Order: sequence, then structure tokens, then C-alpha cells
Amino acid sequence: MSPCPKMIIIGHSSCSLLAAALCVLLMVGTAAFAPSRGLPSSTCRGSLCFPPLPSPLSSIMESSPVGVNGSHDSSPTTTEPAASAITTPKKVAILLCPAQFCVPADYSSFLASIKCSPHLPPNTCVVASRVAPLPRTEWIKVAKQLPTKKFIDATLDVQVTLDWYFDAIEEALAELFAQAGEDVEICLVGHSIGGWVARAYLGGLSGSSTAVHRLTKERITSLVTLGTPHISPSSALIDQTRGLLRQIASSPSCSSQSLTDRGVQITCVSSSGLQGNIFTTELEQIVAATSYLPLTGKYNTKGDGIVPTDLAFMEPPARKVEIQQCFKTKSPVRHAHVLPTPWNLVDGSAASWSLPDEFVWYGSEGVLSQWLPYVSLTYKD
Repeated sequence: MSPCPKMIIIGHSSCSLLAAALCVLLMVGTAAFAPSRGLPSSTCRGSLCFPPLPSPLSSIMESSPVGVNGSHDSSPTTTEPAASAITTPKKVAILLCPAQFCVPADYSSFLASIKCSPHLPPNTCVVASRVAPLPRTEWIKVAKQLPTKKFIDATLDVQVTLDWYFDAIEEALAELFAQAGEDVEICLVGHSIGGWVARAYLGGLSGSSTAVHRLTKERITSLVTLGTPHISPSSALIDQTRGLLRQIASSPSCSSQSLTDRGVQITCVSSSGLQGNIFTTELEQIVAATSYLPLTGKYNTKGDGIVPTDLAFMEPPARKVEIQQCFKTKSPVRHAHVLPTPWNLVDGSAASWSLPDEFVWYGSEGVLSQWLPYVSLTYKD
């Protein structure tokens, strides 16, 4: 029997729901003119298959300690895959969960680069892709929580607050299942807020009982997060997620061990290339410090300019991959490739402002190769 197709959900976001709520509060006056949810992103056509990569990427690797630039601190345990696993290509479909205020149009080139990448796991073909259909106008729904006691007390409920995001995930999943078939295997990858929303969805915090959710739980094989804050520390000056991340992190069903016990392979990827500093003329270091300080109580820590590295890793047995720089340009790796435009409610699906090419992020050439091979390293007969 040939291997089942495989699906990836990729997510991306910043960690400040508080900032989003304050922002949408300012936009409420124009919300009546905002369009409803935009059209789903287009499907990548065709498929590309690549031969097995050289060892050690063609081997099965166990969960490892933090590695720098995609490497491992200790030698991995390897086992050669079964012959059937390396002769029949595995089919992959990709679902990307977008960042706060980002839209599907922001990720078209990113998905294309994944589909064409020679750094995919051995014998893997990307056959389709989607971005969860979230125009920036959907974030206005966060404003419903502003006047509540739970918002003030930082005890917001995940299911109630993020129901609209979970709906978008299921809408895109349904389209992929319809295209790829109900026997498709799912590999879920999250980027920033999309990472912990996806983690909550897998852990059942959406409260969903749909056929799509049940099928996803059966077919899930792995979770990869990129620049995702997984911890809400007590040292934080303010809880920017207003209790949402704390609920997810403390939920047994969302733990690394629980997901691993269900057969979900977890890899957390984070950049440590940007040091925060307020005693400098380097603007990027100052911006990083102002982001790190409220999240950790420290301004001089390292991260991707938005999310501190200390918060970006789940507990073992999750694999940890720390990236310091781009292999190609030697530049530090940043959180995102675009500057969201939350004020643009007239066209909620219009692309955000693109940052210059020299602003390297997790999806840039020279960075993608450091985490993409971990999308799937488990071979099944």
C-alpha cells in the first residue's frame, strides 16, 4: 500500500493580542465599511518530487536539544528507513495559519518556495497549499472582548475569543481534504500566533466536534512552529495575550508530551539573531528590546526581534532548533517579512507592506533549509 498523502498547516503571528485589541478599537468606526472574509488563497498546481537528501537528513532523528543554525548539540540516533518509504513519494498539502493582521496574499511566494524547495524531506511532493482565509478585518472581532472583566483580568477563554480563527482553519482544512482525500496525513506547522492557535486546535481547545476536526485528529503527524511564543512567564510586565497563551500552555491536552503520545512529532524553531539593547543607536536593537521587555521583564535577551528565544520552545520531547543567521547572507533572522497594515479595512485582503529583501526571515532562502527538513522525519511502512 502506498503511503498516504501528508498535509502541513503553517501558521504565523505576533504575540500581542492586547495590541490587536487596542488597534481594532481604534478601527471600529470604519468597521461598517470593511468587507467580509475574503476568498481563500489559490491552490498550488502540480507537484514536485525530490530524491532522498544526503545523510543525516535521510535518516530518522530523535527529539534533540537546542541546536544552533539547524544543527544539534548531540549526535542524533539514526535508523535507515524501510525500502518502501524511500521508493514511493509522500504527498504533502500545506495549510498556513497567518500572523496577526497578515493575509493570504502575504504568503504566496513563501508557499511557492516551499513547494519548489530541495530541502523538503526525502521523497516528498507538495501537491496543494492553502492559507487560512483571514482578512485583517476578522481581527475586529477581538474588540468584543475589550469591555469584559475577563479581558481586564487576563482570563480570556480560548474557545470564545478565537472561534473565528478556528473556523478559518477548518474551512481551509475542509478544502484540502476535499482535494487530497480523507486519507491525507496532516503535518501542522505554525508561525508565531498561528503556532499557538494551531497548537490549541490540535489540543481540542476550539471545542470543535465537526467531522473535519475529528478527521484532522486522526491524520495529524507532526507540528512545527516558527517564532511562536509558547510560554507566558510570570516575569512578564504585562500579559499581552490576556490569558490565552497561559491557558494553552497549562492545558494537558496541548502539552508536548500529550501531542507526542498521540503520534504528533513536534519541532520548535526560533531565531536568536537579534539582541535587545536600549543603550545603542541601532534602531533594530532598540525595537527588539521594547518587544522583549514586556514579554520577559528583560530587555537585553535574544530573539527574532519580536519573540524572545527563551519563550519559543515547548518542553521536551519537542525538538528545539535555534537559528542565529541566514546561511546565505549571514544576516540575523527576523520575525516576519511584511509590515501588516491593520488600518486598511477598505480592502481587508490586500497584501501587507513587504519589507526589503535584506530583512531575512524564517521563510528566506538560506533559512528555509535549516528547518524544512524537520517537517517530516518519521517514516511509516
